[in-house]
Amino acid sequence: MNGFYFGNSIADQMRGSGWFVGQFVPAALGLRHQTDVEVKWGIHPDGEKRPQPWASGHATTISVLIRGNLRVTFHSGDAPQLVSLGKEGDYIIFAPDAVHSWEAVGDTVVLSVRFPSVEVWQRARPAETAADR
Repeated sequence: MNGFYFGNSIADQMRGSGWFVGQFVPAALGLRHQTDVEVKWGIHPDGEKRPQPWASGHATTISVLIRGNLRVTFHSGDAPQLVSLGKEGDYIIFAPDAVHSWEAVGDTVVLSVRFPSVEVWQRARPAETAADR
């Protein structure tokens, strides 16, 4: 294995997910296979949204706005909290159990880093919100 890898995050994404580094990358592909971290280049067209609130349940996530505007809604307690990433470089960090949804306003690009990278993400389910209980 070489001590470096050069590629393109769009071409290297797994299963059309935007995620291009993590445990889900086959070990045969070298350095992109990691168990400590996952990295995603998220390209979201205007109006794209996560339809249901969600929590990874296993990893901390940091998302950095590259371009556009991303509205993230946290669903905890009685009133949802809205955070808007609108300036290039704005970022948000949230815990594994932070139930959230998001919407792209304008064509939006976000770099997300999640750690650790563990196989349970494939079995994750939309989170239960107070309204569901």
